[in-house]
Amino acid sequence: MKLTFFKAGLAASGAMLVIAGAGAQEVIPVEMPQEVNMAGAGAFGLPDFVGSEDYHPEGEGFLHANFGNGMWLRVIGPEVKLNVVPSNMALDYGQFRNLRAGFLYRARPTRDTDVKDPVVRQMRRIPAASELGVFASYEWPLPGDPLHKVVFSGDVAWNTNNLYTGATGSIKATYFYPFPQGLGGRPLLGSAGFSLFFASDHFTDRYFGINGADLAAFPERGAVPYRPEGGLTSIRIPFQVTSQFDRHWGLTLAGRYERLLGDAKDSPIVDRRGSQNQWVFGGAINYTF
Repeated sequence: MKLTFFKAGLAASGAMLVIAGAGAQEVIPVEMPQEVNMAGAGAFGLPDFVGSEDYHPEGEGFLHANFGNGMWLRVIGPEVKLNVVPSNMALDYGQFRNLRAGFLYRARPTRDTDVKDPVVRQMRRIPAASELGVFASYEWPLPGDPLHKVVFSGDVAWNTNNLYTGATGSIKATYFYPFPQGLGGRPLLGSAGFSLFFASDHFTDRYFGINGADLAAFPERGAVPYRPEGGLTSIRIPFQVTSQFDRHWGLTLAGRYERLLGDAKDSPIVDRRGSQNQWVFGGAINYTF
């Protein structure tokens, strides 16, 4: 029991270190296909703001820590998930063997005066946002290797610092494929996914709307506000390859393409000053312990 509490405290401390600078980050497209103790860090290229066509480099970290009885904490950039489905429940109810569910915390980045675009830089600052919510995932095993599988997942979260009202949410499917030949005699695991991101009206208006003092930055609108509605905001396609150097060390190359949709895509912030096509890309070193 003492060891479990020690692990929990260590993991929580690591999580705080990883997300300490999350106000300037986006969730990175790293997938963790196994529930093994792991830590990693790398560098990624991220959009200056949601809808930007400019990018900047940033360091990111991730962590998975098991507490025993199937419980775990997972941190990927500014997102933290706590699985609360114990393994003994999975044994008692066989249909839950591949089910994971629990709570999540997520930080969203600021849109500040440090963005490259001169017009968006004049707009009112959007502070860092924080969200609390719930998630669930289910692993569908495929023939052969245990890492050959499809993972279905979803989450919903609500803002906690009064920046916007309503919920954000996503549904996602990720396919994992272990290449039989590996890479240079080393294991090689690839993955690709597809997800839909939904957001409330107020969230969409906060990040893509133009009103009040911000209208001065877009004189072509003739003082007419742009008030976008929420709903399906984007589709996302993450992809990744991971190879192990040895039983502890590995290398991950990951990226994500995102296509903004609907009123988010049509916002002058995106249409005139940015791009509906958003990318995240980079690499990381990971250590399994």
